[in-house]
Order: sequence, then C-alpha cells, then structure tokens
Amino acid sequence: MTAATFVRSWPSVSAWGAGLITAALGAGAIVRSDSGAVADGLGIGAVVLGLAALAWGGAVLSTGRLVVPRLALGGALVSLLVVSALMFVTPAHTSILGVAAACVLLVVVGATVAVHLRRLRDGAPADRAAKPMSVVGLLVAAAVLSVIVTPALGATQDAVLMRDDGTVPVISHEGH
Repeated sequence: MTAATFVRSWPSVSAWGAGLITAALGAGAIVRSDSGAVADGLGIGAVVLGLAALAWGGAVLSTGRLVVPRLALGGALVSLLVVSALMFVTPAHTSILGVAAACVLLVVVGATVAVHLRRLRDGAPADRAAKPMSVVGLLVAAAVLSVIVTPALGATQDAVLMRDDGTVPVISHEGH
C-alpha cells in the first residue's frame, strides 16, 4: 500500500464532515426566529452547500477520482465565505468551533482539488479510471473526522439553543 492509496479517500471524507457542519450551521441560522433575512439567506445557502458537499464526497468515493474539480473548488471557497459570514451576522448563536472545524475541512478539500487542477494544468493526464483506495486509510480518515465533527456539531447545537443570558437549557427526558 502506498501513501497515495492510503490518503486517497480523505478528500471525500473531509467533504462529508464539512458538509455536515456547514448544513448544521445553516440550519441553526434558519431556525432562530430573531436571526433576520440576511441570516436566513446565508443559512439556506449553507444548507444547500452542505448537502452539495455530502453529494460530492459520495461521488468521489464511489468513482475513485475527483469529480467536477473546478465546481468543487468553487463550492469549497463559497462555503468558506458563507460559514465565515454567519459568524459575523449571528455571532451569539453561531459556534466558533463549528465554523473553525468546517473551515479546516473545507481547506483540506480545496487544497486537494487545487493541487489536482494544478497537475492537470501542468500536463498530467486526466484520470478517467477509478484509482484504488485503502480501506485502512478510509477507517483512519473516518476516525479522525469523527473526533473533529462530533464536538463541532454539539457546539453548533449549543450555540443555536443559547439563551440571551448565556445559558443553554437542559432538556429533561423524564417520562420517556
């Protein structure tokens, strides 16, 4: 197993993590009744971009190659801008941990795609066939990503639920 085979699945898994966090940040901006039209618009955009990242990651993993690289690079850049803008539009109810985790994962996806596009521009042949991926590499990527994404999603929910006094309500499940 080569290093390239080991890390080949990492962009798709990173896109899944970024997509989940981006969609959660967008949904959080939408459900806040006091967020306003700008936050609602950014929230809808974030949800759409998050779902697109999930679909792109699945397509990359199933085909074994980077699909629509220019569109993916543009989507990663726009997603970076949208989640960063949410931090400024609704700062009290947007998780900085969620934004930071999404940005790191989006940079991984964007950098991978940019390197791929650079190689194509420099004359490398376009890969039409699927390349082998390592199952161990996929499991390592999933494990690392779960350590990043799980706390970010929890922090995103806490930020959305936060009251004006800075407390998060405790939801009791008694009687269930």
